[in-house]
Amino acid sequence: YPLERLPEYGGGEIADVVDSLAFEEMLRPGAELRRPSDGLVPRDVVFVQCAGSRDPERGVSYCSKVCCMYVAKQAMMFKERLPEGQAYVFYIDIRSAGKGYDEFVQQAMEKYSVLYLRGKVSKIFRRGDRVVVWGADTLAGRPLEVEADLVVLATPMLPAREASSLAQTLHIGADAYGFYNEAHPKLRPVESLTAGVYLAGAGQGPKDIPEAVAQAGGAAAKVLRLFSQEEMIQEPTVAYVVEDFCSACGACVAACPYEAREIHPVLRVATVNAALCQTCGACVVACPNKASRIHNWEPEQMLAMADVACW
Repeated sequence: YPLERLPEYGGGEIADVVDSLAFEEMLRPGAELRRPSDGLVPRDVVFVQCAGSRDPERGVSYCSKVCCMYVAKQAMMFKERLPEGQAYVFYIDIRSAGKGYDEFVQQAMEKYSVLYLRGKVSKIFRRGDRVVVWGADTLAGRPLEVEADLVVLATPMLPAREASSLAQTLHIGADAYGFYNEAHPKLRPVESLTAGVYLAGAGQGPKDIPEAVAQAGGAAAKVLRLFSQEEMIQEPTVAYVVEDFCSACGACVAACPYEAREIHPVLRVATVNAALCQTCGACVVACPNKASRIHNWEPEQMLAMADVACW
C-alpha cells in the first residue's frame, strides 16, 4: 500500500514513518534495528493499526484480517530486541479471531508491557528529531500526544497488480477492489463461476497463512476430483443458435464473457463453443432476434415454470 496515500500520517514525507514490511525487514535475524533518518536505535515505537483500512473515505473499507496479529508479533520482537524500549499500539478494536490468537495479543500486553491505546490517530508530524503522534484514548476519553523515534503503519492488504489481467484471462469475476469472486461464500468458497478455475489464498481476499493453506487444500481436492474422472461430463444446459433467426450482428459475441461465441466466416451465423459455454445466459439477453437460446431452458419452459409459480 503506497504510504503517499496517507499524508496525514506523514507517509512518503517523514523518513521515520514506515510500513510493517519495512519494520519486518529491520527485525529479521542479522539485520540492525535502526531508524531510516539518522541510523539511531529507536527507543519508542508507535504502531498504528488500520492505517488506510476500514476507511472508505481515504483508503479501503475492508479489514485486512492479519494486521492485529502481526502488529502484536512485531511489538514483542521489538521488546525482545530492545527490552528497555517502549511499544505503543493505536487500534480501533482488536480482531484476534482464531485459535490462540487472543491469548497471543494478551501476551504482548501483559508479558511484554506493550501499551495498547484504543483510538484513531489524527495526525503524525515531526518535531525536532522525534515523530509526534496525535490521537485519542477513547477508553479514557481524552486526547493523546505520543513522541516516538519510529512509527510503523499497518497498511491494508491489496491485490497484486497483475490480478485484474489474470481475471480477464481466466474469465473470472472480481470485486471493486480487485479480489477474485467465489461462486458462493458458504457453499462454494473455493470455486469461481468459471468451471475448472478454483481460488486459494489472498487473491480471493485478505487472509492469514492458516486460512490460505486450508483454502488451498480445498481447491486441490476439487482439482483432484476433476482429473480423477475418466470422462468429463458437461451440463446439458448449453447455449445454441437458431440459424434461421440469426443475422450475424455480433451482439452475442460481444456479450459473452467466456469467449464461447464467434461469427462463422462462411455461414455468417453465430456459433457456440460448447466446451467454453458456462450457461450464463448473457447471449440470450443480448440477441435482438431471439436466435440465442439455451438447451433445456427454452422460452416455453421458462414461461411454463412462471405460470406454475403464479398459481
